Amino acid sequence: MKPKFIERLYKSNNVKTIGERIGTFFMIVCAIFFILTLIIYGISFFFKDDWIVHEIIQLISGICFTLVFCSAFITIIFMTRNWIWKLLGVLITIAFFYAATTLMVDVKMIYNDKVAYENKQFEKIVGIPKEVEYDNPESGPNRVYEIMFEDVTVEAIHLWIHQDYFEKNMKGKRLEVLYLPNSHYAMNIRVVD
Repeated sequence: MKPKFIERLYKSNNVKTIGERIGTFFMIVCAIFFILTLIIYGISFFFKDDWIVHEIIQLISGICFTLVFCSAFITIIFMTRNWIWKLLGVLITIAFFYAATTLMVDVKMIYNDKVAYENKQFEKIVGIPKEVEYDNPESGPNRVYEIMFEDVTVEAIHLWIHQDYFEKNMKGKRLEVLYLPNSHYAMNIRVVD
């Protein structure tokens, strides 16, 4: 026996086929993940003082947000009869699912770095970077995204180093970078003589 609200939902939307029912289910899942994203993102601001917990919660919020898109495109797959939209939905769902699993790996790595972060047991690399990658924001100055050395690539976007500052004061110079051992998040970057 179906609950009455689900039965009314099917009757009011004239949902008849199993595909449309599955699509309706994923539409509801999409809304739930969207609400979770907003709640989790809001919770992260209560942990501004603890950087690593704040970062973990932000990444979990990002996972929920990518799952919003996965659910939305799964809904399209089941609700449309056009095979081009179905194929496009499958491809986009795979891309967003891949992004979600990548974020899950990042959460695990940062969680594994929690003890190292709290005890300030950072890895250190000293050298001249072979390449620096900048983010590409639509507004505001570019920031340093990743710094690549011979052996290690460290992520530095959270340090808010602007491209102009980096190119003026750090480019082509020997840098000392302290970073977390698992996630390779930079904790400090300074020029050494």
